[in-house]
Amino acid sequence: MKIKLLLSTLIFTSLTYAQTTFNKQVITSQKVEVINPADSKNDFQAQLINLEAPSPDGDSYRAFLAKQKIKSRKQFPQKAGVSSTNKTNSLQPILGKSTRMYRISNGNYGDFFGGIPNDNALAVSDSGIVLCAVNSAVWGYDSNTDTTIFENFIVSLRGIGGGSLTNNDFDPKLIYDEDADRFILVYLQNNLPTNSRIKVCFSSTNDPTDPWYSYVLPGNPLNNNRWTDYPAISLTKDELFITGNLIIPGVSWQVGFDGSVIWQIDKFQGFAGDSVLTNTLYSQIKHDGKYTRNMHPVRGAAGIAENSFFLSNRNFDITNDTIFVLQVTGTQDDHNSTLTVKAVTTDVDYGMPPNGRQADTDLNDPTKGLQTNDARVLGAFSLNNQIQFVSNTINPTTGYAAIYHGIITDPIGQTSIKGNIISHPARDYGYPNIAWTGDEDCDIEALIGFNFTSPTDFPGVGTVYFANDSSYSDAVDLKNGENYTDRHSDSYERWGDYFGIQRKANDPKNVWMAGYFGNSAKKNTTWIAEVFSPDSNHLHVNVLQEGNSLFCTGKITLNPDGGTPPYQFSFNNEPLNALNIIENICGGDTIDILVEDARGCQFKSQKVFEKTISKEQPAAFPNPFSGQMVAQFVLSQDQTITATIYDELGRMVSLILDQPAKKGLNEIIFTTHPLASGNYILRIEGSAGFSMEEKIVKVD
Repeated sequence: MKIKLLLSTLIFTSLTYAQTTFNKQVITSQKVEVINPADSKNDFQAQLINLEAPSPDGDSYRAFLAKQKIKSRKQFPQKAGVSSTNKTNSLQPILGKSTRMYRISNGNYGDFFGGIPNDNALAVSDSGIVLCAVNSAVWGYDSNTDTTIFENFIVSLRGIGGGSLTNNDFDPKLIYDEDADRFILVYLQNNLPTNSRIKVCFSSTNDPTDPWYSYVLPGNPLNNNRWTDYPAISLTKDELFITGNLIIPGVSWQVGFDGSVIWQIDKFQGFAGDSVLTNTLYSQIKHDGKYTRNMHPVRGAAGIAENSFFLSNRNFDITNDTIFVLQVTGTQDDHNSTLTVKAVTTDVDYGMPPNGRQADTDLNDPTKGLQTNDARVLGAFSLNNQIQFVSNTINPTTGYAAIYHGIITDPIGQTSIKGNIISHPARDYGYPNIAWTGDEDCDIEALIGFNFTSPTDFPGVGTVYFANDSSYSDAVDLKNGENYTDRHSDSYERWGDYFGIQRKANDPKNVWMAGYFGNSAKKNTTWIAEVFSPDSNHLHVNVLQEGNSLFCTGKITLNPDGGTPPYQFSFNNEPLNALNIIENICGGDTIDILVEDARGCQFKSQKVFEKTISKEQPAAFPNPFSGQMVAQFVLSQDQTITATIYDELGRMVSLILDQPAKKGLNEIIFTTHPLASGNYILRIEGSAGFSMEEKIVKVD
């Protein structure tokens, strides 16, 4: 099918906000194809693999990186050391199912080899379907039956997004939308301004073997001799966001980067398979006159993000402390939507990561080994006014490649960032990604997945658990490599370029990961693992009610179970304190309960004490009283009732009621303003023999 692309520029504006400049335009694109993966069952899944494939941002960028890594080695010589995480605890991630990405030929199983590098992407549905993409193909796995879902075990990117054999398909990204129960696949086609495209594919159902709706965005959207590289994606309630870098071909790295862009897309049009997809493009995004580079979308902790944030940093510096926090406000169809950028300083520096070392790496040459690219942000999620993110970095203590884990607080307001370097005394870590594993909004816990390698450890896949007390587990190996990888003519090898991870939306402790490992044939392939959070510490509170509220002797005792002590308590919006009991509760009172543990997790409840009594005992309340009093009593039969107030010497003060009453629960409400302060007796008598007497106290 010939692909047709309709471009219609509706809006073009140049906006300035707090030293932020950008262009915004609306572009519409036609649905180009409806693709059924089953139609590709006879596809050879052919991949043209160039062993010298361009690095992210082009070959000139690779040359620049090599020079930066040489400078970094001089500044941070490599030496064995210790882990530089702040603190560790004994909680370890729990391992579930795992599998290598395999192919099937004549009934025989073998490893499936992706491109160079793997470019692992992953998404998992509520029903347990796992999609894993590697470079130019998608592998489907049913975790319930432990089987592949596509007829020939795998489908090419064009088997989902369409296109011809002449296209070069690469850089896949996957995400699952738990609200729509659908998958989204985004990938790139070609790397020339004349044919660069972004393919955006929406599954028509929750079954990825059913047809997909395929759309095309221009990779040269400004028609100015650029091509799009290195996409990343996220979802909000209404929209899909795609970021990418615009590259100028055939020039040096210093002038070849022409800024990062943000695409804002109405996801419901895509899920519906509408004939036209409406997209807002933000380009020429600058802060203080300089481009923000490699903007990474921040995903929602549970999948759907409440706000559309993006992160960027000075990813090619030897060392730096600046993180850029970007936000798009307004929806795609809001012509007043805008973008802001703020530069924030973190307390721990990050920097250009060295390459990962293998058994065959020339340790004296910083340009050899497994390529770590740079220190760009590789994964992020937001929750409760915080953003957690990870990136590659150098561990300045050892000079080895490590993980930078940052926490951004109040990204909209008075933003602050705390960073930490996760490292190993002998291994290099690379290409981390992160997923939230909390089941309470107060949880900050997360699982971080990554690749590892060393001269004595073959390339493998690992994970670290970040706990609610901000401690880290020891690293856990998900898959140890079987050999070092060797697909180039020397000891320079591609690694990454990213790591697939997603938590299962309806099972928040369950996270699926896809990373890079070396197999016995010295080839790079993918390991897929299910990992569980070890935390089962959910805050529960047992609420014990005692006493008789009809006599204002009601009592609540709060007994926390789970959570993290010490606990603090509040009744009726009073300040938190250590007292877990409230007494003297009267009928008709409403008690608001709040319990907070050391993590900041909260239990909230409300108890309403009705104006009822047992059928055996009368009551008057509140007592003492000031303005109004209520007397409740139960009659065994209909009769006439008189209510009289006496002073404490037995002298009648006033007859307040004399009238017929019905069988059952009755109530007398009366004002006490005529009474002076002091002690009294309320006496209620019935014509059929009912009698009650209550001492009451009037106060000012």
